[in-house]
Amino acid sequence: MKGPWEERDGVLRYRTRGGVDLYRLPVRLFPELDGYVYLIVADSHRILVDAGSGLPESLADLRQGFETLRSRYGCPVGPADLTAILITHGHIDHFGGLSALRAETAAPVFIHELDRRVLTNYPERLITVAREIRAFLAQAGLSLERQSALLSLYLSMKSMFSSTSVEGLLAEGESLFGILQVIHTPGHCPGQVCLRLDEVLLTSDHVLAHTTPHQAPERITRYTGLGHYLESLRRTAALPGIALAFGGHEDPILDLYGRVAAIEAFHRQRLERVLEICREPRTIAEISRALFGRQYGYGVLLALLEAGAHVEYLYDRGYLQVVNLDQLEQEPEAPIRYRRL
Repeated sequence: MKGPWEERDGVLRYRTRGGVDLYRLPVRLFPELDGYVYLIVADSHRILVDAGSGLPESLADLRQGFETLRSRYGCPVGPADLTAILITHGHIDHFGGLSALRAETAAPVFIHELDRRVLTNYPERLITVAREIRAFLAQAGLSLERQSALLSLYLSMKSMFSSTSVEGLLAEGESLFGILQVIHTPGHCPGQVCLRLDEVLLTSDHVLAHTTPHQAPERITRYTGLGHYLESLRRTAALPGIALAFGGHEDPILDLYGRVAAIEAFHRQRLERVLEICREPRTIAEISRALFGRQYGYGVLLALLEAGAHVEYLYDRGYLQVVNLDQLEQEPEAPIRYRRL
């Protein structure tokens, strides 16, 4: 993809109108997921944005990115030279590499306060959320066997990360180091932030070039949910003067405002599709299958959560009703069935 940047050996460099150098370093996050870590170089600042997943291939790619900075761009920056590490949100493909980086740098780590506990007490995060997911899966209509299998997949990440300290917080509207503006955009994750650098917006997973970021019900984690996400999209669309956006995955975004409008339209269409499916009583598991077809492995959980987020949005706003109230009164753990009003 061509644009107003240069790219050498996979590492992209863009110089903002204010003269700040932004480097995009490619990393393999998981076997089927690629993404980017960013380095901002301005005066004495060497700021890393996100840290990869921490898996061996991700760490190797990050080190190769630093080597490319030195050999191809004449920018000799490594972990020991960093002045700050900013984590855009509390998903492991963005912060998992912190454990390894901590051994090589004294740079302070920053994250939004709503995701701080994910870093400082990671086991607590997994276990408490697993409780909410189990209740959600039961009410979605999954068997005990399927619930246990999906929870085992979720908890399998427990050993991937060791809790770490957080030295600073990313607060809405804050100006960091005189060059970065923080925009809190909850929805995909409670503490999701975008970072404005002159005419550039680092959107992380809030806005991506091709796919719509994954959603989950707010009943599982507060400040997620489709309602928060759509509100954050509207706030993003109101930011003036963004000429270019870089996400945590996929291509650069040359028209941020058009992309935001397309994502909003996508979710409106999906909401209409859920309403159509619910002309007859349906569980969330049935709605998920109708939306996404047969899924496998972790994709089953992601599809259920995505369907659940859209059902929650419609139910909270009075477009759906629960039709098996008598059964739920007698059997509190029975699956909930929704029908369009």
